[in-house]
Amino acid sequence: MMNFNPLKTVLILSLFILSCSSDDDSSQSNTVYGIIQLSGPDTSSVGTSLTVGNVSANALGSTGTSSSVILVDENTEIENGVPNPSDFSNVFVIVAAEFTNADNAAVNKSISMTIVKNGDEYRYVCSTPAINAADDTDCGTGFSVNKVTKIVEFDNTTVINTESGTILTMNGTINYN
Repeated sequence: MMNFNPLKTVLILSLFILSCSSDDDSSQSNTVYGIIQLSGPDTSSVGTSLTVGNVSANALGSTGTSSSVILVDENTEIENGVPNPSDFSNVFVIVAAEFTNADNAAVNKSISMTIVKNGDEYRYVCSTPAINAADDTDCGTGFSVNKVTKIVEFDNTTVINTESGTILTMNGTINYN
């Protein structure tokens, strides 16, 4: 029997998400669920903030775990739990998860994030506790996903660029309904 590894599923999902698209031309809601402030060396490339415009807390089918929440930019719709970007050259997808004991996960929390800015792709990961699949980078104690109160909190949350090894720090509160 194959062991289920939620973190690997979340990490692989971010690769899959950006390759998915749909012909549905539904209208945008222009809702802002929160802004994530960024700091670190990569901000010269990815910018200093991410405006969350759509959230999916029911992404079990696309992430493999009910413990995850998908956060995307305001120009990306989420259809059936899968992000559908309208602009593939400027998009971000964050898969944030906080696992319970029932999940039988190797970690308590994880983030897998892809930012595409002007066509250049940047991938970031972290986990708590830090494990090899997350480039041994701990998200920090200020990161939480509370699906009951519908809040994702980034408080000095650290993610690592999977190619360059640079750290990006995230701060902000996302409230969704």
